[in-house]
Amino acid sequence: MQTVDADFIARVVIGLLVITSPFDPVKLLFFNNVVDEQQLSRTSAALKLTVYVSVILAIAALVGKELLEAMGIDLNAFGAVGGIVIAGMGFEMLYGGGASKAQGEEQREEGPEEGDGLLIPLAIPLIAGPGAITTMITFSSQNTSADGLIAMAIAVAAVAIVTFLFYRYLGDLLARVKPTTIAILARLGGLLLATLGFQMFLNGLKNFFG
Repeated sequence: MQTVDADFIARVVIGLLVITSPFDPVKLLFFNNVVDEQQLSRTSAALKLTVYVSVILAIAALVGKELLEAMGIDLNAFGAVGGIVIAGMGFEMLYGGGASKAQGEEQREEGPEEGDGLLIPLAIPLIAGPGAITTMITFSSQNTSADGLIAMAIAVAAVAIVTFLFYRYLGDLLARVKPTTIAILARLGGLLLATLGFQMFLNGLKNFFG
């Protein structure tokens, strides 16, 4: 039976925190957009986002590789498509519509469940995206013992705690900034988001055909 030491656990936790980038201000701007558009409580929105991210990462650790292989989905192709989604949201923010405007209008017309914008594209692919999923699959495949699962659980818990605290408290802080400043930041965030999405798209294509 394989054993897991503290060094392995530390590598999993640090690797997952880096790849999910919970401290990204662009993601925080999008989070605030969704909260304002759908008039959500910041605590409940942060908690819901944390649950979404945790469930996605847990599934990736447990059955990610098998599930994607069974569905015939290539992670690199997934990354390319995710990049297109992110770039599209970035362009909406850049040209003044807001990343969640079109999505919010559609939700008001069709009436889907509250908080969908937190799941797609914020939880996936912005936070728990192809990189995070690949990270979980890679580490979990290195150690399939019970100790390995414990290491995965600790890593997911660390991301969950950081994600909730960041979006709950710093999101509230950003909400107190003047609207004009927020508008400028939103457009800057849109440019960065579009660039990030395009980069993810190119990397996905490169790895797929490489």
